[in-house]
Amino acid sequence: MIGHLKGTLIALSDQTAVIDVNGLGYEAFIGGIEAPAVGETVSLWIHTHVREDQITLFGFKEQIQKKVFLTLLGITGIGPKLAMAVVSQMTPHELIDAVTLGNAKMLTTIPGVGKKMAERMILELKDKLAGAVKTHEWGAVGGEADGVVWRELTEALSGLGFPDSSVRNVITLLRQELSGQTPALDRLLKRALQKIKNC
Repeated sequence: MIGHLKGTLIALSDQTAVIDVNGLGYEAFIGGIEAPAVGETVSLWIHTHVREDQITLFGFKEQIQKKVFLTLLGITGIGPKLAMAVVSQMTPHELIDAVTLGNAKMLTTIPGVGKKMAERMILELKDKLAGAVKTHEWGAVGGEADGVVWRELTEALSGLGFPDSSVRNVITLLRQELSGQTPALDRLLKRALQKIKNC
């Protein structure tokens, strides 16, 4: 089972990369994950997906992306291509925020994720991520009380007519700046409104 590859990138398409490792060319499905230019060294964490009729390699720049991918595969109705789409479109921190805040609308911005699938992801991932969130393994997010404040901020910004992408970006920015602290909603909203025009 291949778990990691490091070599020279010799071919690249929108969805796949071919990596030369000591004369052997490994083709890995990378979805929309950013890759270096052809001819440069590339290092990917690999999931080897085995089916009766084929073996497919899925490549990730960071090990945490692979962990998210494998967790997504455990959700009913999510196959490797859709799991890769989620990993390609959202950072692990953004996914945790969406799940913790119950933001199905944010998840439906991912191609292939409809409303029902988004709701299922929130329901199933909350349980699967609970332990990891508490230990900050996936990036620190607050407890239940903090989650309510961030959810209310998301709803407030959406209610003011800001696009989902801007709301998602400003919340991610604020969470990074605050490093686990959660001010009162009115202070958060004021800071968000100051920054959202640039998100």
